[in-house]
Amino acid sequence: MAEEDNDAIIRVRDITVQFGETRVLDGLNLDVKRGEILGFVGPSGAGKSVLTRTIIGLVPKVSGSIEVFGVDLDAASSSQRRAVERRWGILFQQGALFSSLTVRQNIQFPAREYLRVSQRLLDEIMVAKLVMVGLKPEVADRYPSELSGGMIKRVALARALALDPELVFLDEPTSGLDPIAPAISTNWCAPCSALWG
Repeated sequence: MAEEDNDAIIRVRDITVQFGETRVLDGLNLDVKRGEILGFVGPSGAGKSVLTRTIIGLVPKVSGSIEVFGVDLDAASSSQRRAVERRWGILFQQGALFSSLTVRQNIQFPAREYLRVSQRLLDEIMVAKLVMVGLKPEVADRYPSELSGGMIKRVALARALALDPELVFLDEPTSGLDPIAPAISTNWCAPCSALWG
């Protein structure tokens, strides 16, 4: 491994993704280094979301390799994969909140999945993350159907940050937010790395 590659926490090599006859990504290479915030822009359909979803394993690739935190995700065991996923947070384009869960339960979901902590600590985490994204704790017992689009996006961001991840994937993080909220959502990521589409 080259000296300059040592800090890369995402290493994508020769990734090709296609849907039917349409090739969306063709031999793409990408490094994201520790502490780096990388954003990419392009028209609708250019492959921004496809790249993110391919890295996290939701979209299959035709060829290429992906390493995150030095782990080859194709060769990783389920426990290795789970350990990597524990270290990242994901904000999907439309929020992707669980509609049958409250705001509280949505934000606490990653902690329940990966940690064994008391309900009191879960509630403290939830309140801290809500405040971090500019929401009041009073929204905790609402369901996604009771939230505005901007609130859904902010709750989804709070969930993505629930475990204080080292790496955050953000798919259109400021779309649908009021003018104040985009400033809020760009200030929390200093200690982590982010792939911003």
